[in-house]
Amino acid sequence: MPALDRSYTSDHEVRADGSVAFACSQDVREWPWLALPPQHPLVIQTQNFWTSVGATQAAGTRDDSKWSALTWTDWVLGDRAAGIAARGLFERTDDNDKLEFAIELFDAQDRLIARIRGRGVVFRTRDFESWRDKSKVKARDAAAETGVFDYAPREQLGLSSVEPPLIAPLREQDGSLTTTALITKENGLMPGHPYFSGSGDHVNTPHLAEVARQVACLLCDGRQVTITSAEMDMHRYIELDTPIEISIDVVAENRMTLSVSQLERSCATIAMEWA
Repeated sequence: MPALDRSYTSDHEVRADGSVAFACSQDVREWPWLALPPQHPLVIQTQNFWTSVGATQAAGTRDDSKWSALTWTDWVLGDRAAGIAARGLFERTDDNDKLEFAIELFDAQDRLIARIRGRGVVFRTRDFESWRDKSKVKARDAAAETGVFDYAPREQLGLSSVEPPLIAPLREQDGSLTTTALITKENGLMPGHPYFSGSGDHVNTPHLAEVARQVACLLCDGRQVTITSAEMDMHRYIELDTPIEISIDVVAENRMTLSVSQLERSCATIAMEWA
């Protein structure tokens, strides 16, 4: 992917074992999502992207001429009282040809905020943009048939007054719980959404993490929840401006498993636990 013109990380130290220590920006004006609690899934998955980019650039292992995608990630919270991230450590944990990594984030008092792991793939196609354009055309055709979308009330989703809803109310059919998400350029990118960033090419992992968090709030009757751990397995791009179908496959007192599909194709599975 093209080189980025800014960096969330600084003061990189590439260690003998290949790991990279770094400092994290605490500039909320530059990184508006830092206004959210550091344990928020949107924050953790946004940091997942920016810290891995900064660390691999510092280590000289990033190739900006190639496109890559995150295909799997999980995270576990550390100290729930931890504040905004001040520093972190990035490690490559590659398994054969699989690109794998682990990240730890700490606040200014050295309290662990979260441990994050990820796995990705580098695309071999030299014409990534044309390949993606074909998928976008299909999605645009489907989006043209979408009528007025009925989002769930903000107060049931644990949202502030400036955060737009992303999902519809829960539906029960034949004993199964489902919902639909619709992430558009208006509610899924700045300035319409104050905290989301990204290329605008597709729905990204912060979007999916926030969708799942909103589902958890609905399952808890609108109660604000703290996501304590999560796992996301992504196997197909999800397009903006096109409805996303979500099936709640497993639900218990404080955990759930979701199946995510779009245009009748399976795209991801998400598991979350909360407190």
